[in-house]
Amino acid sequence: MKSKDENLNKTSVRTEDFIDELNTLRGRVSELEATRSLCGHFGKGCNLSTLITDPQMENNNSRFEDYFDVEAIQQIQDAFSEATSVSSIITDLNGRPITRPSRFCKLCNDVIRKTPKGLKNCMRSDAAFGTKSPLEPIMRPCLSGGLWDGGTSFYVGDRHIANWIIGQVRCPPINDERIKGYAREIGADADEFMEALKLVPVMSREKFLSVCNVLCLVANQISILAHKNFLQAQAIARRRVAEAALRESEERFRQLSQSTFEAIFIHRDGEILTTNKAGHRIFGYSQEEFSGLNIDDLADPIHREKVKEYTAKIKKSRFDANFRCRDGKMLICEIQQRDIIFQGENVGVCAVRDVTERIESERQSKEKEQQLIQADKMVSLGILVSGMAHEINNPNSFMTLNLPLLGDIWSDITPILEEYYHENGEFLAGGLEYSELRSFMPDLLSRMQEGACRISGIVNSLKDYSRIQPGELMWDVDLLDVIKNSLRLLENMISHKTAKFEADLAESLPTVRGNSQRLSQVLINLLVNSCEALTDRKQGIYLSAKYNKAENRVDIIVRDEGSGIEIENLKKITDPFFTTKRNSGGTGLGLSVSLSIVQEHSGELEFSSNPGGGTVAIFSIPVLESEDENA
Repeated sequence: MKSKDENLNKTSVRTEDFIDELNTLRGRVSELEATRSLCGHFGKGCNLSTLITDPQMENNNSRFEDYFDVEAIQQIQDAFSEATSVSSIITDLNGRPITRPSRFCKLCNDVIRKTPKGLKNCMRSDAAFGTKSPLEPIMRPCLSGGLWDGGTSFYVGDRHIANWIIGQVRCPPINDERIKGYAREIGADADEFMEALKLVPVMSREKFLSVCNVLCLVANQISILAHKNFLQAQAIARRRVAEAALRESEERFRQLSQSTFEAIFIHRDGEILTTNKAGHRIFGYSQEEFSGLNIDDLADPIHREKVKEYTAKIKKSRFDANFRCRDGKMLICEIQQRDIIFQGENVGVCAVRDVTERIESERQSKEKEQQLIQADKMVSLGILVSGMAHEINNPNSFMTLNLPLLGDIWSDITPILEEYYHENGEFLAGGLEYSELRSFMPDLLSRMQEGACRISGIVNSLKDYSRIQPGELMWDVDLLDVIKNSLRLLENMISHKTAKFEADLAESLPTVRGNSQRLSQVLINLLVNSCEALTDRKQGIYLSAKYNKAENRVDIIVRDEGSGIEIENLKKITDPFFTTKRNSGGTGLGLSVSLSIVQEHSGELEFSSNPGGGTVAIFSIPVLESEDENA
């Protein structure tokens, strides 16, 4: 009998083909892991079944065929059997064959399995080969014919799905009588049974164990490969589902972004990748022109850094900024952005909404609110002025009525005082010497009378100006009276603002048809604006009124040497609510109301100005036609 070492050496020589095959398998596994592709082929092919695309297949009912290409495994099984001189077959957990038998001996294939009992015993023996450790083979006599069998199990993950059984060899010591008795037990022909038994190969237990160990290594590597393929198939399936969902999500996003009225920018760190139709319409650029631009390139220079900071960092925030369109139009925009996954990349989506009209509407609403407040103040002021004028007029009336009486009394007593002076010499009256008192007493009474009359005139002008009169009330108006009354009201303001005020008024002006109060309101507005335009008391204001015979109208001209009006503001100064003096209480209504009044009188109101060179306002009213001219 040969030694154990000799048998092992012979076994090593005979199993070299399997070691090479094992190395090939391992190399293929590494290749698959590196390329993340499905198993390409194993000999003819070892592809994972194309049916395995649903993660729900991961359950205890999985079949061997679900993970392996049976034909490719058949080739491996056949090659293994030829190289080791053992029979081989792969069965399910119930012993039913999955592959075709390889090198099955005549005894098992043509004698034992041809009998019903023998076939049943063979399947029962095959089904009993399950093992919990795929790297530890099972080696035992067959439960059917008594020949030696070995085997291992296929596991995919923790799922036992099949057994790989080899054997049909005779291992010493051999008990032929027991085997012959089994022939009678299953009802096989004894002579045929014994003849077939002689053809069964004889192999030592050590050698057969070595073959079983190689079988375990090969089966285990194939199982690992199948498991990796299965996991990869699951990952691919999930990726396909995710990609389909992503494509569907992107399509919905595209449809929504194209139908919105906001400009939608998909960007990477501020660089525009794509834009919707609203973005093209609002800003005037094509998709090709947007490419290569950053969102901050569209912003107004004063807001560019702010837009760049927010979009480059994809800040999840909302802010306002000014943008410029391709044609130079300025837009006030509200910007809101989020980060999204677009075409598999983490990018930002920026929604730009044009809120210019809304902001302008809010501004006008606030101006109208201020207008109502100011109008209410003016009404209250008119009532207050009217009441104050009444209160001032009452005590002033005592002066205007009694000062002439005092003048008469002084005239009457002067002869008596003169006679006393000549007879008695100098005397005191009110702490003053009579010789001095008599020289300025008449002038003092005259000035007091003039002052009282002046107070009365100012109060009456205030009452006229503040009196609410319907605009349709028209009568013959002397514009010189209107001008003088207006100047009387503004005398203090004009003297405070300028040391150089000149009035060039015609001695007489034709009568016009109008409302004196409203015409005075226009002139006062023009003079007040001129006063407010002055930056130095050395700057002058010049008022002139003359008859333009060629046009048959009266022209009232107010010119100042103030700061002037910017060219872009000149055409807007008569617009309602437009003012450059908002911070100082201006409402933007003065010139707008003045223009309305002038137009009510069929007149014209024109302005010309040079920034830094003063402003000229011409207020023209048509002259009332005489009856002779109408005849």
